[in-house]
Amino acid sequence: FTPRRMKLLTLVLSPLIVAAFQQTTPSMSISRAVTPFEANVYQLCKQIPTGMVTTYGEIAKALNTSPRAVGQAMKRNPFAPEVPCHRVVAASRELGGFFGESGAESDQVQRKLRLLQAEGVQFEEGRKVTKVSQRSVFSFAGGDGAD
Repeated sequence: FTPRRMKLLTLVLSPLIVAAFQQTTPSMSISRAVTPFEANVYQLCKQIPTGMVTTYGEIAKALNTSPRAVGQAMKRNPFAPEVPCHRVVAASRELGGFFGESGAESDQVQRKLRLLQAEGVQFEEGRKVTKVSQRSVFSFAGGDGAD
């Protein structure tokens, strides 16, 4: 896709993705304040372009923390879909968890897969495990996104 075509695609698909997300997202009330660490994680997450993913490790590296800490912040994300936590995957490029659930067959992880597919994220074909294609991995440092 050219940058112009990607922007047009984003403009067309974004409202559809937001609507789908809102229809299937459990309502979350913010019962506590977001920590400064979580705010930093969410700010980085908002920089992941539509049609791309990054890893928990890539965010952790940018913030000098651990991938597990990033995962916990994502699990508590009260701002979805404005903070697109579904665009963060495991270092192996497998989907990882979503809304505190893990396992490829869980309802939430299957929803994460559908959201990523709707955004145009590319997946490796012919695999037993759902794995994002390296072409769809975004790096904050401008590298290849590999952990």
